[in-house]
Amino acid sequence: MARPETLSSDSASAETLIARSWQRSVETYRLDPGRDGAPRVLPASALREHRVPMEPLLAVARSGMETLFQQIRDAGYVVLLTDAKGVSVDFISNPVIDRELKRAGLYVGGCWSEEMEGTCAVGLCTIDKLPITVHHGEHFRALNSALTCSAAPLLAPDGRLLGVLDASALSSPDDKRSQYLVLQMVRHTARMIENANFLRLFEQQWVLRVNARREFLEVVTEGLLAIDGDGHIIAANQRFLHDTGCTAESLAGRSLEEIFGVRFDDIAAHAVRGAEPLALRLLHSGSRCFGMPRAPRRLAQPKLARREGPAGPAVGAGYDMLTALAGADPRMAANVQQARRVVDKGITLLLHGESGTGKEAFAKALHNASARAAAPFVALNCAAIPESLIESELFGYRDGAFTGARAKGARGKITQADGGTLFLDEIGDMPLVMQTRLLRVLAEREVLPLGAEQPVPVDLQVICATHRDLMELVQAGQFRLDLYYRLNGLALILPALRDRLDKADLIEAVLREEARSLGRNAPHIAANAMGALLSHVWPGNIRELKSAVRAALALSDGDAIGLEHLPAGLVGAIQHALPPPRLSSLGFEAVTPAPTVDSAEPDREALLDALRQHRWNVSQAARSLRTCRATVYRRMQRFGVVPPNRRE
Repeated sequence: MARPETLSSDSASAETLIARSWQRSVETYRLDPGRDGAPRVLPASALREHRVPMEPLLAVARSGMETLFQQIRDAGYVVLLTDAKGVSVDFISNPVIDRELKRAGLYVGGCWSEEMEGTCAVGLCTIDKLPITVHHGEHFRALNSALTCSAAPLLAPDGRLLGVLDASALSSPDDKRSQYLVLQMVRHTARMIENANFLRLFEQQWVLRVNARREFLEVVTEGLLAIDGDGHIIAANQRFLHDTGCTAESLAGRSLEEIFGVRFDDIAAHAVRGAEPLALRLLHSGSRCFGMPRAPRRLAQPKLARREGPAGPAVGAGYDMLTALAGADPRMAANVQQARRVVDKGITLLLHGESGTGKEAFAKALHNASARAAAPFVALNCAAIPESLIESELFGYRDGAFTGARAKGARGKITQADGGTLFLDEIGDMPLVMQTRLLRVLAEREVLPLGAEQPVPVDLQVICATHRDLMELVQAGQFRLDLYYRLNGLALILPALRDRLDKADLIEAVLREEARSLGRNAPHIAANAMGALLSHVWPGNIRELKSAVRAALALSDGDAIGLEHLPAGLVGAIQHALPPPRLSSLGFEAVTPAPTVDSAEPDREALLDALRQHRWNVSQAARSLRTCRATVYRRMQRFGVVPPNRRE
C-alpha cells in the first residue's frame, strides 16, 4: 500500500488510521467481515430525522457537491453528504446505475457508520475528523471490498463535526494511488462548503478574509474571521486556526489589534471605502498576509404577522424571533449567537441594558427558541413590587400563612414557571433577604412556599436582567456575591437604541406594527422626520420609540408623517441636542441656548486625554469615558479633534 500524505499533527498515516479502525471493528463493535447483507438504507420516514437538522448546511453544500460530481462523474463516481452519524442525507449520482448503487448502500439514507459497516471512509471521518481514502480490500466488510471511497469532514467553526463529504465508485483501478487526485478534490470541495457555511453563519457580523497572497485574496478564501462591532473575534474558520496554530477557544474574544496590530476602526473604514486589500502581519509569528473586510449584511425584513419582535421588527408566523431581534446590528447578532449556544444547557443568563432596550422581549424570544417553549414564561419585575409582597409573589404561600392570605393559598412565580422560564427583571432591586432564598432555589432546585413544611421541586430556566452594575452593588453590600456568580452564567449587553446600526429598520418596523394595530397601512415618513428620528438620542430606547411613533400616527391621521407630527417633547430634545447647521438641514429652527459657563474646553481636554492614553483607539477610549463609540465620534466632530494618522 502506498504511504499517503501526513494527515494529523502526530504524523498518523492513512495506514495507521485504517489499522486502528479494523481493530475497533473487531474488538469494540464485534463485527464479522464476512457478514452477508447490503449496508442499511433508511426509508424516507426514518431519514427525515437525520435530514431536517442538516437543511441549513445542505443549502450551501449542494452547489459544491454538483461541481465535484461534474468533475468525477465520467469516472463512475457518486457524491454523498452524510450527517455526523454517517447517514447519507444527500447524494448525486448517474440515474442509470441507481439500482446498483442502492444495493451497495451508496444511496440517500445509506448508513456508513463504523459501528455498522466497520472500516470505511465515512466511518473513519466521523471518528478521526480527517480526510481519508479507503480503497478496495481496506474496507472491513468483504461485501464492500470492490468499492473505493474518499471522504473529508465538514467542520463547524468551533471544531464540531457537521457531516462528511464522500466520493465513491463501484469499481476502480487496483492501485490506490489512482485515488489521490479524487481525495484532493473532495478535500478542496469540503473546505469550500465549510467556508460557505461560515459566511452563512456570520452573515450579520463583520468578516475579514485573509490570504497569504494578495493577488489571490478575492478569488481564493484561506482564512476567515468573524468579528463583532467592537473589533473582537467571534470565530475563525478551520484554515485560519490550522495556519496560525490557534484554537477556537484561545481566539474567541481577542481583539483584532492583539492578532494583527490593526485597529478595528481602520478595518471598518476600509470596508466602507472598498479600497485595495489591507497589508497585515500576524503578531505572534511575524508572517505577512492580506485582508479584505466585509461589513455585516442586512437581514430581509420579515412580513408582519401575529406578534411583535422584541426590539421592534415584527415577527411572522414561524419566523425565528431571535433572528428578528438581531436585525442588522452586529452586537445584537453576536448576542443572539451566544444565546443560541447556551439555550437548553442549564446556564443562567444575565441581561444588561438600559431601560427600554427590550430585555424582557429578548428573554421571551430565547424562551420561545428553547425546548421549554411550550411551557410557561413567567416574568417578575423586582423593582415594581413592594418589598413586603415580593416574598409571597416569588415563593407563594399556603393557606393561613399570614393575615389576609387567600383561603387556598397561592402559587408563587417560581412554581408557576416550573418546566419553563422564570424572568426576573431588575434583579438588582431584590431585597437581600429574598436574595438568600433565591440562591437556595437555584442551588437545590426546590422552593419552600410561605407556611409550608415540605419544599416543592422545580425545574426551570432562569433569566435575569438589570440596568444596574451588580458588582458595584456587591461591593456596596447590597447584593450577594454568591448569588451574582450563580446568575452570571452568561452575561449579555443589549445595546441602547442610539448605538444600534439598524435604527432606520427598527423605526420602519415599529411604524408598520403600530399602524397595523390601528387597522391601517403604515404611512410614509418624510425624509426630514426620519432624519430627526435618527438624530434623537432615545433615552427611553425602544419603549420611547414606540410611544413616539404611536403619537405621530395619531397626529398625522393617516397622512405622511412629517416634523409637525412628532411629539413636542422629542422635538424639543432634538432642538437642544443638535448643532444649528444640522437643525437647518432637518427643517428645524435653531434654539438659542441660555448663557452658561463654557465647559467645552474641559470636555475637549478630557476627550483628548482619553484618546491619547489609548493611542487613539476609539473603542477603548469610549470604555474609559463610560460612553459609546458613537458619542466619542460625535464629540470628536464637535471639538474638531482629528486623529494624527488622518491629518493632512
